[in-house]
Amino acid sequence: MKYVKILGLLAVAAAALMAFAGTASATTLTSPTGTVYTGSIHAASEGHAILQNPIAKIECASTVEGTVEQHGSGSTVKGNISNLSFTGCTNSWHVTVVTAGSLELHWKAAGEGTVTSSGATVEATRFGVACRYATSNTDVGTLTDSHVKNGTATMDIHGLIPFHSGSFLCGEGTTTWEGSYLVDTPDLLYIDQN
Repeated sequence: MKYVKILGLLAVAAAALMAFAGTASATTLTSPTGTVYTGSIHAASEGHAILQNPIAKIECASTVEGTVEQHGSGSTVKGNISNLSFTGCTNSWHVTVVTAGSLELHWKAAGEGTVTSSGATVEATRFGVACRYATSNTDVGTLTDSHVKNGTATMDIHGLIPFHSGSFLCGEGTTTWEGSYLVDTPDLLYIDQN
């Protein structure tokens, strides 16, 4: 009798989990409001983007561009990055994007989404020292849409990017990627939950 009760409770718990999974929401980008957006998204840093590892604080102008390739019912917004760049870096550092990877947007709250990066590898070099960092479903920040910003959407980046390879001088920890990126294409961008 005891086992029958346990099995019954497990069945109820499994049914509740399946019902919750069935109602999981999806994320969609729209521009203008109510019109699903599947075009290109371009954002440029407002001031410098900062990469800070154990040996240096590297400040660069930065841009990111990609195309929305996935969204809608049962999924999050996702797209491959066609251009990720860090230019004009301070203190003789050079930052090269080995692979740009992809970004994914997950619903967080009204007008906000968590941005994650996968498959991006960035190399910072100076005077023969090379530090490489790579993302793998790494939380890099938040996209705040045009409703909340009352104008142009922004990506506020604050992520810890894992060490991939390079000089022992780089340490084996993470580098911090910080910066505010203004989304200039499309002019107005909204995050919707389905």
